[in-house]
Amino acid sequence: MKQSYKLDEVCIERILRYIKNIHDAYMTFKITSADELASNDLAHLAITQIITNIYELRQKISADTLAKVPLFDKIGLKAARNIASHDYDSLDFDIIYRRTQQLIKPEIYAELERVRDVIKRDRTSDT
Repeated sequence: MKQSYKLDEVCIERILRYIKNIHDAYMTFKITSADELASNDLAHLAITQIITNIYELRQKISADTLAKVPLFDKIGLKAARNIASHDYDSLDFDIIYRRTQQLIKPEIYAELERVRDVIKRDRTSDT
């Protein structure tokens, strides 16, 4: 069980970093809409790769931990990841933009941080 929680902690830490990257990309490229994301090749390449990475990390998190992050878990990353990974020539930037806007909400970040910190505290107190 400890190993699972260590993996959960690592995955959540990486997801938090990717969420910051999404926010930074939107600020750097001044992206405020799906159309602006679609028209900026560098931004949409970065964002679609980050979405794919976050989804793959999410798949590694235990069901027990995912149950503790319901706001994050309900975002619907699978659709965005599938679009980013498989429909690259016909990306639906509305879906990509909406999902990433959900991801960068402060309450999502706070929820993930809280659970990561609990896992870290519990794991270190067991040693």
